[in-house]
Amino acid sequence: MKDEALNFLKNLKPLDKVKLFSHVDADGICSLVILIRFMKRRGIIVDYADSIYQLTDVPPITLNPSKVNIFTDLNSDTIYEYVNKESLVVDHHIFDKKPKGAFYNPRETEKGLYVPASYLIYEVCSEIEEMQDAKWIAAVGVIGDKGELNSKICRDFVDSFDNVPDMQKVSDFIYSVYLVEGSSGNDHMVKALLDAKRPEDILEDPDFKYCFDAVQAEISRAGKKVEKDGIVRFVEVKSRYNIKSIVAAQILDKEKDVIVVAFSESDGFSKISLRTNTNINIGTIAHKAAEKAYGSGGGHEKAAGARVPKAKFSIFKEAFVNGVDNISGVVE
Repeated sequence: MKDEALNFLKNLKPLDKVKLFSHVDADGICSLVILIRFMKRRGIIVDYADSIYQLTDVPPITLNPSKVNIFTDLNSDTIYEYVNKESLVVDHHIFDKKPKGAFYNPRETEKGLYVPASYLIYEVCSEIEEMQDAKWIAAVGVIGDKGELNSKICRDFVDSFDNVPDMQKVSDFIYSVYLVEGSSGNDHMVKALLDAKRPEDILEDPDFKYCFDAVQAEISRAGKKVEKDGIVRFVEVKSRYNIKSIVAAQILDKEKDVIVVAFSESDGFSKISLRTNTNINIGTIAHKAAEKAYGSGGGHEKAAGARVPKAKFSIFKEAFVNGVDNISGVVE
C-alpha cells in the first residue's frame, strides 16, 4: 500500500541504478515527469530512455536486473512477470495478482476507487520532498484520465486550480504529440514538462501546437462507421493516427448511457478502445470477451482496451454484448 511506496522511495540511495517505466498517455507521462523531478531533488540518477509503453508492450529486453525498476500507470497484471522484489509499482488499474516488491494501488483495499497514477505519485513524493511546483503536472495527468469525473478526491484536487481549461489542453497536447511523432514526441514532451513552470510553457510550443492541430484535422475527416447493438455503439475508425479513444469520447459527449467500442484493423489484428458513461464495468467485460476471442484486454470501469485477431473480432463483439446484457438487462 501507500506505506510500501513511501518506504521504497525514502530508502533509495544516490548510487542506486533506477529505471523508470510508464504508460504512454497523459497520466503515465505526467507520473514519469513527477518521478524524475523527485529523483533529481534526492540526487538520484535515473534512466528513463525508452521508458514509455502501451499497456500491452513492456519489452523485457529493456529491463536490466541490476537496476531498481519503478513502474507507474502500467497494469500490474500485464507487467507481473517483469516485476521483482527490487521493484515499485504505483498503479490504479483493476488487477488480479499483487506483484512482488513494493506496491501501491488504492484498489487493493477499495476496489471501486478510481485515482489516476499521477495523483498517487504526486501524493507519495510530496510526503518526502517539497513538490508544489509539480502539482499542476499531476492535475494534467488526472484530467487526462478523467479522474475528476470519477473520484471526489480528484475532483477536489482539480477544483483547487483556476486554469483547468489550460491543463485540459496540455493533456490533449501530450496525446497528440505521441500520435503524430511517436516515441520521439514522447521524449520531447517529457523534456519540455521537466522544464515547464506553467501550462502555457507547453501550449506555446510550436511543434506541440502543430501536432494538436494535425490530430484535430484528422478527427474531422477520419472515416467512422457506427453500428448500434442495444446500448453498445461499435465504431470502425479508419485513420493514419490512433484516434479511437478520442472518437469514442466524442460520441459519449453526444449520447447518454451508452458504451462505445471504437476499433481499427491493422497487422492482422482488431485494436479496440472502449469508453462508457454508464455504471457498467467495461474493463472486466472487455477482459473476458478478449480472452474468448484469443486476445487480450482490460482496463478501468469506464475506459478499457483490447486487441484480438481480426478473424476473431466477431467473437469479441458477441461476447462483449452478451456480457453487457447480462449486467444491464438490456436485450434488443
